Amino acid sequence: MLGYIDCDTHVIESSSAWGYLSPDEEKFRPKEKQTDGKQMEWRNLKNFWELHTGQLIIRGLSLEDVPGQPSARVRRLEDVPGRLKWMDDLGVDAQVVISSFFLAAIFTDADAQVALSRSYNCWLADCYHQSGGRLRWSLVAPLLDMDVALEELRVGAANGAVSVLMRPLECERLLTDPYFFPLYEEAQEQGLAIGIHIGNSHSPVYSIPEAVMFSVVPMTAAFVNIFSSDFAERFPDLRFGFLEAGSEWLPYALREISRGADVAWRRNLELKDTPLSGTNLFIDCTFDEDLNYVMRFSGTDNLVLGSDFGHSDFGTDVGAHELILKRSDLDASVVNKITEMNGRRLYGL
Repeated sequence: MLGYIDCDTHVIESSSAWGYLSPDEEKFRPKEKQTDGKQMEWRNLKNFWELHTGQLIIRGLSLEDVPGQPSARVRRLEDVPGRLKWMDDLGVDAQVVISSFFLAAIFTDADAQVALSRSYNCWLADCYHQSGGRLRWSLVAPLLDMDVALEELRVGAANGAVSVLMRPLECERLLTDPYFFPLYEEAQEQGLAIGIHIGNSHSPVYSIPEAVMFSVVPMTAAFVNIFSSDFAERFPDLRFGFLEAGSEWLPYALREISRGADVAWRRNLELKDTPLSGTNLFIDCTFDEDLNYVMRFSGTDNLVLGSDFGHSDFGTDVGAHELILKRSDLDASVVNKITEMNGRRLYGL
């Protein structure tokens, strides 16, 4: 065994993320802001980035050091050797690092999105090189400017990126919208996966902490659209990962697909016994789900595992790869696929 692949980890952005802005882009630099937690948006939370538009973007659920959990410096990638030490202790060969900031940011200004995306990508590329190649990462494509987005894919792929970060809705479009086809073609050409992560899908209640599940449910809808599309023929080598929503929604999604008809966008599909087998669609499960039931639909080759390392919320299980090993109902060969081999296939490692 070479070591686990942690398919979903995060960085809490520090000011270093914006250290690559050019002088004329400094006007877009997010400002660090602390509040008393009484604001209507993200109420009871106090640490934010503030965009030039006034939008508040949560800066981690907690910035303090917590006993038994990674330090703030490790979570912010201010201590890359410390992060590697955590990986060694957890038996993780490679982490795939995903932004926190861009999960919540909504842009209407292409210039601002380009500036912040480019700076973030340069920062993560530097972290990748500092880590000796063990910190792989999901790049941020400025989707409001597709020409720049495609260039970011090419630069990112040459500097350790393994996927493109997307949310279940982007640019107020479904992910099957032809607007994104040039992005998918370039990702396929560069060997990058599309890493679809729960996040702000333009839900009007996203910034209400109690409504966190509204950022999870759209993942099921995105999967239904992609599975029901012609992507398997249009982009035969493009891999999709569905991250941090668990996997127990899969049977429901496939049941809905099986009830489709040749009406509007729904194709009448004949589903195999294990519909995900042989596809390029990968589901990020959790260590404690009813995986034997889920695998009746997914098979054993399309489930991956992420720990949500870097965050401290409902999706976080820092020791997920070791915890799944303690299950007595899963064959060791299946666990090896979920914790390592399938992740290598998803991200082309």
